[in-house]
Amino acid sequence: MKIALLCAGLGNIYRGHEIFAQDLFALLDGHADITLFKGAGAAAPRQVVVPTLARDAELLQHIRLPVSPRWHGAAVSQEQLRIEAETFSYGALPQLLAGGYDVLHCLEREVADRLYSLRHLFAKTPKILFSNGGAIPAADLPACDFVQEHTPYNLARSARRKAFMVPHGVDVDCFHPGVRSDFRARHGIPDDAFVVISVGTVCYWHKRMDHVIREVAALPQAHLLIVGQDSADTPAIQALGRQLMPGRITFTRMAHEDLPQAYAAADVFVLGSLFETFGIVYIEAMAMGLPVVSTNHPNQRQIIQAGVFIDMAAPGALSAALRDTPRERWDALRREGRAIAVRDYSLAALRQRYLEHYARIAAAPSQLPVDSTGRRLRAHAHNLWRQLRRSVGVTA
Repeated sequence: MKIALLCAGLGNIYRGHEIFAQDLFALLDGHADITLFKGAGAAAPRQVVVPTLARDAELLQHIRLPVSPRWHGAAVSQEQLRIEAETFSYGALPQLLAGGYDVLHCLEREVADRLYSLRHLFAKTPKILFSNGGAIPAADLPACDFVQEHTPYNLARSARRKAFMVPHGVDVDCFHPGVRSDFRARHGIPDDAFVVISVGTVCYWHKRMDHVIREVAALPQAHLLIVGQDSADTPAIQALGRQLMPGRITFTRMAHEDLPQAYAAADVFVLGSLFETFGIVYIEAMAMGLPVVSTNHPNQRQIIQAGVFIDMAAPGALSAALRDTPRERWDALRREGRAIAVRDYSLAALRQRYLEHYARIAAAPSQLPVDSTGRRLRAHAHNLWRQLRRSVGVTA
């Protein structure tokens, strides 16, 4: 059984999506015949760096699209992601064709779509497995043979005949309450400060870091630590933080392996998003023994299990939770969160589940399109429609 794990963003950006790819490869390397295909970074044994036009490449900074100015930024970002995934798919194709892989495990929907459409090129037809990191509903899933969901909530909304569930995991030996950290001293954070940490892309639209800033700013004794990737919103959000919390806010970026140092400097973890497909940072924080304050969504309740759940969209709800939760409750959540992380999300405990699913998928029969009357009729109708559209365009 040969597995190709494909992540176009890995090496270009580090979010939960890319961290999942790197951690899954590390978890299975030596236990399965697996090769990691990534969009950038250093080559290494069983890791292939694919020539890719990355989403943040200079060549992609001049995209113009026929959309409203209000949505132009989001549309450009989506187009950059599409180009990254398309170039990655074709860049990886020669080695995928030569590799004799049984399973192509794709973490981007565009990569799954493209490789599924190219299955007829392979001497041995691979199974396309898509990890649904975006909570995409069944009707909008990419073309694939199998779908990995990460929570029961998402599994219930997925393609029933294709889907199975294995959650994200965390290295509980790396993320643990005993990590020694001099982070506060290095960043000038007082020893007696109540430190709130939020980890994620520094942006408005999803992680809602501006909301977190406004809420934590209402607590004079609190210091806010924001760790994450920059975005187009970052300068404005940093300016807001300096305005509302002078001397009480720290922005930084860190390699994933260094994140335990930041978590260890904090007292509580907060994520301002209103929904997460999974949110691996919740589990990292819990493994570190940090209590978690999260949006009150069924998906997050299933993942976190023991946390402080609030209406994250309501002004004042987060500041009230941080101010009014009793110390005894924080202490209990520290213990419960760590126990849940070890029991349900330890990478070592998840390894066997991945191996069993890969074996099942590899053994499943391959399905290529076959010629049929219905298929010919659909193709004929499609061609007639295309010719009609062209003729209308010419006469217009």
